[in-house]
Amino acid sequence: MSSITVKNIEYKGWKEAIEISNSDIQLIVVPEVGRILHYSLIDGENIFYENSDFKGNLFKNGTFYNNKTEAPNVGGNRVLPCSEDYFHEISGYRHIPDPFINASSYSISYLTNGIVLKSPVSDYIGIQIERKITVNDTGSKVSIRQKLTKVKSAKNTLLSKIPLTIWSLSKIKTPNTAYVKLANKSIFKNGYTISKWPDAKNHAAKNISVENGILKLKSSNKLPQKIGADAKHWIAGYVENHLFIESFTFDETSKYPDFGTSITIFGNDLFSELEVLSPEKHLELGECIEYQLQWNLHKMPTNKEAEEYLHQLP
Repeated sequence: MSSITVKNIEYKGWKEAIEISNSDIQLIVVPEVGRILHYSLIDGENIFYENSDFKGNLFKNGTFYNNKTEAPNVGGNRVLPCSEDYFHEISGYRHIPDPFINASSYSISYLTNGIVLKSPVSDYIGIQIERKITVNDTGSKVSIRQKLTKVKSAKNTLLSKIPLTIWSLSKIKTPNTAYVKLANKSIFKNGYTISKWPDAKNHAAKNISVENGILKLKSSNKLPQKIGADAKHWIAGYVENHLFIESFTFDETSKYPDFGTSITIFGNDLFSELEVLSPEKHLELGECIEYQLQWNLHKMPTNKEAEEYLHQLP
């Protein structure tokens, strides 16, 4: 018999959450906010950051939060349809993404080993995102099959020119250490880039080190930091004696967002965000982008043990 259980639960005030579990892991998806909010070993601590200020909050589909002055920092893992470079064309603000995708209620359909989570159709850029989230009978592996489809025309000509991408963002707790294996032949000097912001200073340089091709970024105590890289295989985070690994497949023939970045790491005193970006494309009606992720979670007593494990990965 399968040890997989998929059931409805109430989670921190959300009435329609879904718990997906097997003999080793527990995953909690909250469709009311379109996020995976919990990922842990059975009876273990959630590795994701969750903002207690938003417990049980519901957001109106397609409506900007707080009169379009900020985006709700709910936590967990979410997905967005384009690089941050284009947010201002959708919302008028650099930090506020498409509200149909970011914090609206998603629909769900059930599988024997998981669920399919589907976003509303964006009235701004005319796309819909679907995520098939499944687990195995045993082990910590989570498979996330993602598809972004152009369902209708964008709201205007300017928005129709935005290149689209599937951008998965996982917020893990602080303090932590994030890791990425740098590309052997990177397009970036030293294998990574430190983002330059028009309205803030990026403090990543003081927390970066590289050893045997693996970049290590310690989480920030206070000041914001962000790096990008054209990594080919995985990004990882070590938090509370657990190693979280997100794996993906790099497409050598495609163009990636933000001058060629396949991953970014953003952090502040609250969380670090491990971000995986698909290649970007301009889509015609009916066309789609598909990009798959795989998660694994391992209990590791020390950073040293986690780093030794990561150095064995391709």
